[in-house]
Amino acid sequence: MNSESNFPIKYAILELKEKGGYITNYKDIVRGYIVSKCWVVESSIKYFSDGNSKLFHKVIFPYQDLNTLKTALRNNDEYIGERVTINYDCNYNPYPVDIVSELFDSYEEAKSIAEEKNKEMKKNIASKIYFSISDPRFKQTLSNYEHEFVEQLSNCQLFEKLAILETEDMTITESINQENGLPLLKKL
Repeated sequence: MNSESNFPIKYAILELKEKGGYITNYKDIVRGYIVSKCWVVESSIKYFSDGNSKLFHKVIFPYQDLNTLKTALRNNDEYIGERVTINYDCNYNPYPVDIVSELFDSYEEAKSIAEEKNKEMKKNIASKIYFSISDPRFKQTLSNYEHEFVEQLSNCQLFEKLAILETEDMTITESINQENGLPLLKKL
């Protein structure tokens, strides 16, 4: 039995990214948001000076390499890579970790949030265009960006479909600790 089987499992929103190059100052490029199962390795509450607080979760997604899928698609294959293995650093902190603010018990609940985030990304496409709206190049550039976005989102949706199929063996957990029955908190 692997160590991953002892962590609570939930659905979360995975921000699919590609490595950026010189043009983006080597910052990752967000291509879309999908729903994925994940192992929950830590939850914590952050308190703010205005009296508010926010719940954060450290999670590990079993699949998150969009570049592997894109490379496989060039070879007419649908492959998302090997499942992530949870490793530990010298302080026994698990990695690779992503931080999310929401966990979900159902795919449908998470899917609606992911779709909202993708719609918001699409709305912001026009803000990347440096021409004024009256410039004749604006319409064509917007069309090109929207086409690229739809293509990238299609790859993300395929990645989600394949990740869900590959994680069928992961069963959603109802509570953090079965012994004392502490519930897994959603959000504040």
